[in-house]
Amino acid sequence: MMKLHTTAEVLLLTALTLSSTGAFAYGNDKEKEICRHPKVQEFTLPEYQGENKKEVAAESEFSFIVSGWADPKKIKMDGKGVPVPITVESNDNYHKVKGKLPPELTGKFVRLNARVPAVLGCYTTIGWLIKVADKAKTPDAATPEATPVPQSVETGAKAAIPSGEAVAPADKAVTAP
Repeated sequence: MMKLHTTAEVLLLTALTLSSTGAFAYGNDKEKEICRHPKVQEFTLPEYQGENKKEVAAESEFSFIVSGWADPKKIKMDGKGVPVPITVESNDNYHKVKGKLPPELTGKFVRLNARVPAVLGCYTTIGWLIKVADKAKTPDAATPEATPVPQSVETGAKAAIPSGEAVAPADKAVTAP
């Protein structure tokens, strides 16, 4: 009985020793660098929300500021799946992102999406809902201006008057030659 009890203790001790080898493994005492997510601010177009339901002009230019720890070469923007071309101006403290709405977004509700990666690998995604106005229509030069049609005083019916002829007031009689 003593031999059985000793064998069980040895097996238990061996199992505990093998299962706890992770506790004795070498660990790096350095803390991992924590990635700071880039901050985005000062978007220049009016957002379409709540009480503020303003439209922006077609092909409007816009800009926003991104914190200095963002990777300026990897910033991407799109709206409704259409890539939005941008340029980035950088200094030591921040990056200024400038862009222009593509013509494909004219007359639509659009969520402009920006993906702003940090130098250490994490990223921030942000978006703005905007309403892009239709392009202003220019009047055709070939279309003549509409002239008001005079109405008959007695009946109120529209009188047929050839263009270029004078119309006499209702209280004066006009005699034909």
